[in-house]
Amino acid sequence: MARAVWSGTISFGLVSVPVRLYPATRRQDIRFHEIDQSSGQRIRHQKVVEVAPTPTLPGERAREIEAPTSTLRARGRELDAPTLPSPARGAGDDLRPVAASDVVKGFEVAKDRYVTVAHEELEELAPERSRTIDVEQFVDASAIDPIYYETSYYAVPDRDYERAYGLLVDAMRDTKRIAICWFVLRRKRYLAALRPHGRLMILALMFHADEILPAASLEPAAPADLRKKEREMAALLINTLSGPFEPERYPDDYRLRLKTLIDGRAASARPAPAAVTTGSGVDDLMAALRASVEQARLETKGRAKPAPRRKRKSA
Repeated sequence: MARAVWSGTISFGLVSVPVRLYPATRRQDIRFHEIDQSSGQRIRHQKVVEVAPTPTLPGERAREIEAPTSTLRARGRELDAPTLPSPARGAGDDLRPVAASDVVKGFEVAKDRYVTVAHEELEELAPERSRTIDVEQFVDASAIDPIYYETSYYAVPDRDYERAYGLLVDAMRDTKRIAICWFVLRRKRYLAALRPHGRLMILALMFHADEILPAASLEPAAPADLRKKEREMAALLINTLSGPFEPERYPDDYRLRLKTLIDGRAASARPAPAAVTTGSGVDDLMAALRASVEQARLETKGRAKPAPRRKRKSA
């Protein structure tokens, strides 16, 4: 069984019903990792910042690349290996790794101009932690366009409160109402809708009104020259193709074909060698060399030894 992502109570009026939220949907997309084709190792992305280097005289950059590591350290700079400027970055730019503690949030207000916000400031603005789904009002089920719905969760009642929960489900179904409510999940306050689904209720996160893009400018003009016969024929075609909704009739063919391809190659998948962290110092280089030697020894031991020659029997 899936793990509950939230627990608390549904609160409307003076009634409170303890519930737990479980994911109602799960994407089945096949996700790939980036792999180095030559070594088979997984590629990791590093947070870096572009820093402008100290101005150099013509030809100095070329001499610096050829200089030994000790010379580079003496100048106050260290290089992992001799490298040329990448065309993807500005010529002469260097990339400097950034520690996670030095990363702050930034919002771009203009081209290359950012307003930064510290983690502590975000914490101050975050809503207070809450274990309550607060019902604001009940609305007609037909009043909400499905475009407002985002992620859905099953709201499962605690065992001692199944009767009160069942009463709420039946009352909402009989009155054809949906509950609009607020609740806090992972330090963010969400607008949500509670609606009956069988003997359960579904809590669906909702988009806010200003998050729905206007469609007025996209709507085509209504055709004024449609004849009655054309409308009748279109309605006949729709009725002919109508039937009950059976979601199992619409599988993800692309994902199934992709999974078949992967399963067919699973037996030939090669294990990735152990990742080795390389750096700029001598100790890092020695560690990489030792790891390479150990790996070579293991590969040598794994090779099959040639069978011993049999002595020929004398006639």
